[in-house]
Amino acid sequence: MMQKMIANKKIVICACAAAAVAIVTVIALLANREETFRSIMVYDVEGSAVIERESVGAMDAAENLYLESGDHVSVAADSSMRMKLDDDKYVMAEADTVFAVEAAGTDADSETKISLEQGAITNEIQHPLSEGSRYETSTPNSVMAVRGTIYRVELYVDENGDQNTKLCCFQGKVGATPIFPDGAYGEEVMVPAGSELIIYQDGTTGDVKDIAYDELPVLAVENLLGMMENGQDVTGISEDALSKLVSKTESADEATANEAEQSAQSVTEQTLTAEADAESEADQETDAQIHTDSKTAKNAPAKGAGEKPKAPALQPKPEQPVPKPKAPEIKPPKAAEPSNGGDTGNAEEGSQDENEGNNADEDKSDDDKKDKKKPSKPKTYTVTFMYQGEVFATQTVKSGEKAAAPVLVPAQSGAWDFDFATKIKANTTISWK
Repeated sequence: MMQKMIANKKIVICACAAAAVAIVTVIALLANREETFRSIMVYDVEGSAVIERESVGAMDAAENLYLESGDHVSVAADSSMRMKLDDDKYVMAEADTVFAVEAAGTDADSETKISLEQGAITNEIQHPLSEGSRYETSTPNSVMAVRGTIYRVELYVDENGDQNTKLCCFQGKVGATPIFPDGAYGEEVMVPAGSELIIYQDGTTGDVKDIAYDELPVLAVENLLGMMENGQDVTGISEDALSKLVSKTESADEATANEAEQSAQSVTEQTLTAEADAESEADQETDAQIHTDSKTAKNAPAKGAGEKPKAPALQPKPEQPVPKPKAPEIKPPKAAEPSNGGDTGNAEEGSQDENEGNNADEDKSDDDKKDKKKPSKPKTYTVTFMYQGEVFATQTVKSGEKAAAPVLVPAQSGAWDFDFATKIKANTTISWK
């Protein structure tokens, strides 16, 4: 009986030890999750954008590409890019925008900073930040800090060549702090939802006033409309008004494009008309000169005018008439087709010879075309890289060539489950293990 009780105690002790080990393992996993909590992923690219990383260099932005803290992003003209930070923060960068992104900390003490150097970005923080977290956007002359809001920041150059910052707050509120040229910080200005503020290059600020939605670019308006369709509130304008504004802006852009095309066509027509007028004027001057020369020649007195004409001297009559010299024979140019009247024998012969030569050239061209075969395009296959059930990257590889591992990796540990010495002969999917 005593031995049985001792055995039961040993079982209980072992069970408790196993439970303790499991708890420690879970805590360690959670700790590791917190260390790698911050994520920055590109989830949409329209056009092109370039990402510069100190350890890698320049690379093209692509969907499902993960960025690192410190990456520098440049969005090309007529392009845009969207990023997702963590699971509830979104950034939309407009055309001709340059910025750097930094993200550190955990869910409890996250620090996010976007340094805007050129262009415009719209930030959407869907959930309020924790007490120990911070999210800010900086420009050369201001810093904007938020806890949970939707706002747009734009750097623009005015008519004086000064670079100013324009802040539009669509939801929540934003605290904007100006920075003076000497680096000193000014007093923070609170910008509520539905309002905008301009911070000038010298650190001074304008008045807080209602957002002029009709002055926003169409891409920013479309982005706001998408947020409202997904359930977000935008202060100062309705969803229907935003839709009409998008249509109006697109129509205005189309009209501007048509006007530019018509203007270019008008300039071309004016140039052609001016050239034709100049040519006509030159012809008229030539005709006038010919008419003047002809009139002068007609009115000029004949040689020896007013003198009595002398009788011609008598010449002895030759035994045989002296033949008149023949005028040089002027051959008419060969016609492409013989005319219906007159003697056209020579023209027909020339035309036939010329046609036979052309036909020979055409036959030769056809033979050459038959002999020259168009080179066939090499067959290509798509190599898809998968990470956690989602597409991480894709490559297009020619048949028989090898795929290359992506420059970036989706996680700090693991590897691609594939031998990259293998030649690609079909569409291939490679997973991260």
